[in-house]
Amino acid sequence: MDTKYWNIDRLGRLYKDWDPEVLKRLANKIAKSHWRPGYHITTKTGLLNDPNGFSYFNNQWHLFYQAFPYGAVHGLKSWQHMVSDDLVHWKFIDKPMVPDLYSDRNGCYSGSAINVDDKLFLMYTGNTFEGEEMARHPYQLGAWMDADNNISKLDHPLIESEPAGVTGHFRDPQVVKHGDYYYAFLGAQTVDNAGEILTYRTKNIENGWELYKKLDLGTDNLGYMAECPNVGFVDGKVVVIFCPQGADKHEFHYDNVHPNAYIVADDLDFEEMKLINPSEMKQLDEGFDYYATQVLNAPDGRLLSVGWIGLPDTEYLSDQEGWEGELSMVRELHIENGDLTQRPVQEFKQLIEEDEASDTDLQKHIEAAPFYEHFNLNLESEDSYLRLSYDESDQEWTLERKNVGEDVSIRTFKSEASSIDFYLDNTVFEIYILGGKITMTGQFFHEGNEVRVNSENMSVKQNKISSM
Repeated sequence: MDTKYWNIDRLGRLYKDWDPEVLKRLANKIAKSHWRPGYHITTKTGLLNDPNGFSYFNNQWHLFYQAFPYGAVHGLKSWQHMVSDDLVHWKFIDKPMVPDLYSDRNGCYSGSAINVDDKLFLMYTGNTFEGEEMARHPYQLGAWMDADNNISKLDHPLIESEPAGVTGHFRDPQVVKHGDYYYAFLGAQTVDNAGEILTYRTKNIENGWELYKKLDLGTDNLGYMAECPNVGFVDGKVVVIFCPQGADKHEFHYDNVHPNAYIVADDLDFEEMKLINPSEMKQLDEGFDYYATQVLNAPDGRLLSVGWIGLPDTEYLSDQEGWEGELSMVRELHIENGDLTQRPVQEFKQLIEEDEASDTDLQKHIEAAPFYEHFNLNLESEDSYLRLSYDESDQEWTLERKNVGEDVSIRTFKSEASSIDFYLDNTVFEIYILGGKITMTGQFFHEGNEVRVNSENMSVKQNKISSM
C-alpha cells in the first residue's frame, strides 16, 4: 500500500465526498488488466473481501460483499450487492449499503441476512473509533431491504456495545431462527486475548437482543480472535465454520496468515448452546487464499457456501492495477463419514462447454485422473507456474505456486490418491480432490497470454468455461 497516498483522510473519507472522476480513472486503468476473472465475482474497482448477506429472497439469490471501491486497500467499507437467478450468473445492483450513520461511520463490516415476512433483514457490524485514543467501538446494526432492493437502516443499534470481558473486536453476526427466537452468532476477543463465539437472542428481531451464552465448540484453540462464525445444518449434522486468528499451530496446522476452519457435530443444543459430539477442528481449505466463508441453509434444503478468495493482512499483485479479491464459486456442502465435502453447485455445469480448451483459453475445467502412484499436474506460463503433485510413499500432496516476480510458495497435506477437478479462471483457481473432501483455492498471477497444462502419470481432459 502506498502509505503516502493512503493517509487517514483518504482511508476514512465518506463516499459522498469522493470526486466521481476517481472511480472513472480507476475503471479505465482496470480495463487494461489481463488478470481479471471471467466467471468469479469480483469488484468493478477497488477492493472486495468478505461475502455478506447470502440469502434467497423475492425469488432471487442475493449476495453482498464488503468493499472499498476507491482503491485496492482496506479503506472505508460498504456492502455491494449482487443478485442471481441460478447461483452462477450474477448481476450487480447499484444500491450499496454505505456508511452514513454515527454507529457505522468507520465502516459497514460483515454480517448476514434473513427473510422476515416480505422483507430481508440485514444484521451487520458498524465499526467506529472513538475518543482521543481512537478506541474501537463496535455496534451491531440492522437494516431492512424491500423487494426493489432498497435498504433502510434502523435508527437504533441492535447491540450497543461489546459485553463485559470482551474487547472492541466483536463482530460478524450470523442471524438464524430457531423456535421462538432469533439467534446471532458473533465473533469475539476476550480481554485475556482469547477468541470465542458468543450468542445473543431475541423474539423481536428489531429489539431486545440480549447476551445468551458462549458457544461451546469442544475446543478452546480459537487463537486471539474467532472471526466470521457461521452455523449450518445438513445431512442430520451441524457444521460450524469460522476463522480462529492466531490458533495454536501445534494443535491445528496451517500455513496461511489466518486459517479458515470447521467443526462437525451431531447436533447443536440451543438451550445449553453446546455442540453435541463435536469433531476435531479441521482446515476448510488447503490452498493459499480462502477466508471468511459464509453459509446459507437454502429454502430448497441445500447447505450452500461462498468464501473470499483472499486473506487479511495480505497484498496481491493486482493491487497495482487498482483492484483486489474475488468470491469463490457457490459450493454445496455435505457431511460424508464425518468430514465436510465441498463441491460446486450443480448449476455451474451450464458454464462448462463441450469444446476442448487450448492453452490460450484462460477459463477452463480440467479433469485429471492418476494411473500411477506418483503423478503431477502443471499449469505453466513463462516464468510463473502452479504445480500439483502427489507422492504415494507418504501419501502427500504438494501445491507449488510461483507468481510473476515472486518466490515459490508451497502448501502440503496428506490423504489418499484421487482424481482431480480443477477450475481455472485466469488468475483464480479452485481444486477439488476426493469428491470435495479436500479443496485448494487461491490466486495465480501469470503472464496473461496463455497457460499450458502438462501432466505426468495422469489422463487429462480440458473443457472451456463460459464467462458469467
